[in-house]
Amino acid sequence: MFDLNKYRIKYRYSHSLRLFFDAMSKFGIRIAPYYTFRERISSLKTPTLSKELEHCKISFLGPEDIRAMAKIPGRKFSEADLLKRFNEGQKCLGMKKGGAIIAFNWCNFKELTFKWHRMPLGKNEAFMFDAYTLPDYRGKGIAPFLRHHFYKELEKISITRLYSYTDYFNTPAVKFKLKLGAEKEKLNLYIVLFNKWPFHFILKDYQK
Repeated sequence: MFDLNKYRIKYRYSHSLRLFFDAMSKFGIRIAPYYTFRERISSLKTPTLSKELEHCKISFLGPEDIRAMAKIPGRKFSEADLLKRFNEGQKCLGMKKGGAIIAFNWCNFKELTFKWHRMPLGKNEAFMFDAYTLPDYRGKGIAPFLRHHFYKELEKISITRLYSYTDYFNTPAVKFKLKLGAEKEKLNLYIVLFNKWPFHFILKDYQK
């Protein structure tokens, strides 16, 4: 039976273009607009954190944490996927509460990646990606707090230019990055036809 109320709720909280793109994916055409952000080593004050989390430990995670990360419900990355990241020199800054991982953020020093699109990075550049906070700990200021700490750690190794990407329709994430002082660099469009032919376009360059 067609649930009209369910459809209304979905339409209300989903961008009309997103609904169109989702429909196209059923025919083998994937369309994904996204922003490339240029982040900076923030000189802003350290973001505040919920008092209940003040004693949490922030440190770089390692291969010994792979099993715990791979077991997080809803995550699609296997132990092999995560080990590959570490073997490629990528770093992951995490937050633990009572020894358990509750949030983390990854960083790639070689390239900015989005699906099949690749952009090589310079010696002073890094690509921040896969920022994740467990559902029970969201809304407590962890994401900006952890990212700010990552900025400071990267500054220690002479990383001065940071990149990241965000789904065009993910308004909360866009606002979060702008609040941290990030700047929109480009609006991109990624298209894959029948899982075989990828295309990448720059719709707008905000730096020009």
